[in-house]
Amino acid sequence: MTAQGGIGLSVAALLRRAVAVAPGKEIREVDTAGRPGGTSWAALRERVLRLTDVLARLGVEPGGAVATFAWNSTRHLEWFFGVPMAGDVLVPVNVRFSDEQIAWVVAHSGARVMVVDAALTGQLARVLPRLEGVREFVVIPDGSEVHPAFADAHGYEELLAAAEPQEPRDVAENRTACLCYTGGTTGNPKGVAHSHRSLVLHSLMMCAADAFGVRERDVLFPLTPLFHAAAWGLPYAAAMAGAGLVFTGPHLEPRAIATSLQREGVTLAAGVPTFWLALDELAPPKEVFASLERIVCGGSAIPYGLVRRYADRGVTMHQALGMTENLALVALTGVRSGQESLPPEKQLELHYTQGLAVPGVELRLLDEHGEVLPHDGVTQGELGVRSFWGATRYENPGEEAHAEKFRDGWLRSGDIASIDPDGYVRITDRSKDLIKSGGEWISSITVESALMDHPDVLEAAVVAVPDDRWQERPLAVVVARPGAEVTEAGLRSFLSDRLPKWWLPDRFTFVPEIPKTATNKFDKKALRSRYAER
Repeated sequence: MTAQGGIGLSVAALLRRAVAVAPGKEIREVDTAGRPGGTSWAALRERVLRLTDVLARLGVEPGGAVATFAWNSTRHLEWFFGVPMAGDVLVPVNVRFSDEQIAWVVAHSGARVMVVDAALTGQLARVLPRLEGVREFVVIPDGSEVHPAFADAHGYEELLAAAEPQEPRDVAENRTACLCYTGGTTGNPKGVAHSHRSLVLHSLMMCAADAFGVRERDVLFPLTPLFHAAAWGLPYAAAMAGAGLVFTGPHLEPRAIATSLQREGVTLAAGVPTFWLALDELAPPKEVFASLERIVCGGSAIPYGLVRRYADRGVTMHQALGMTENLALVALTGVRSGQESLPPEKQLELHYTQGLAVPGVELRLLDEHGEVLPHDGVTQGELGVRSFWGATRYENPGEEAHAEKFRDGWLRSGDIASIDPDGYVRITDRSKDLIKSGGEWISSITVESALMDHPDVLEAAVVAVPDDRWQERPLAVVVARPGAEVTEAGLRSFLSDRLPKWWLPDRFTFVPEIPKTATNKFDKKALRSRYAER
């Protein structure tokens, strides 16, 4: 419902805002050859209005689901606005899902139309026999050859050329705008519905000074993909503020990131630690960071040394806590009032926490019996989350076990944490990743962070392996920096004055690469399976 005389909270309102305050602001895109291109907010809206007509011509009924299977691009972004504005449900499918997960998500969503990048048609062709519910396929051109299995698919540009611009119909605020799916590390991916109201409220929060602080003068560079919680909600926040955007598709090598940061005048970038570790390893000149003010980093532990090295470049690295169930952001690091007088090194340490709950979010700690625990900075419990825009259930039918995740409007996150009297959250671990050794808990996150502070370590993941005496002991899986020589003895010596002795890993395994999940986090389930019997 819309208050009398007010503006309905809708995706259409976000795009109108962008055109009103920044019609010519650029949304830049770097193609496979590194050549920049792009569009503007005004031009994007004109294409989006044509897209609403395309959806009707494709036979999408109001409230119908439309799946996308694409990398970050301006054309993919058009569907993020056009589908909800038409009153339909956007279903961004993670291209890193397994074939089985892709087929399951498309079937579960009920999508009858599916959009795919030309470059991804070969991958999707493997799943095509299991996509019997999809009636129409649309191919986004990207310079790649289209797989023969999609020879009869619609061309996106041809559809737009034949369409007539249609002003969007009024959409109820509580109508589902997008259906996002979690990583699916246990069982099938879980569907999380977000309404128009949720997207707008989250965007407002992202523009708050104590959150991302997105402003009209910003140029945002989301390295996180659109299919992952709508790139953490950054494109919608950019529309709310009228900010610029930069996309680079799947080409996220360190040199491409460095070039884009400098050439596009990026002020705010966001992505998982993998990107920033790789860029740090490249050691680009300071000119690359001339415009960059802040980096938002989340998804896994950030080495303290990395925060410090970016600070030396004049860039503040904020650690973020987010989850698909909350659309994206839950908490963010920052220096609160009364702490500006702390020495610079102590202020940097605040960015090593998961920060403070952003405006619109409430947090609490629960013990195993569901009792609320004190915020004293010492007591640990499972983190509970609720917000103005967060989901209150999963969409998967018959998943009774998930009902325990939501109770009385609160989400039980699965994160074990403490909260200090000032409100700073410190994640100890995921409940399933804690290591219980001799009846005492070891935080895998803390050990990983200490390992990645070693100058010759690029990545490190720590998992529990069975032990006859202690039940479980930590095993460290380590990726060395190129050209570096790292030894087990050297790492154990490095950790000895940083961690309790009994926290030190019993074993170290050196690998060229650590397996990642579909959301680019360390795949600890795969690591436990691989090393448990050793």
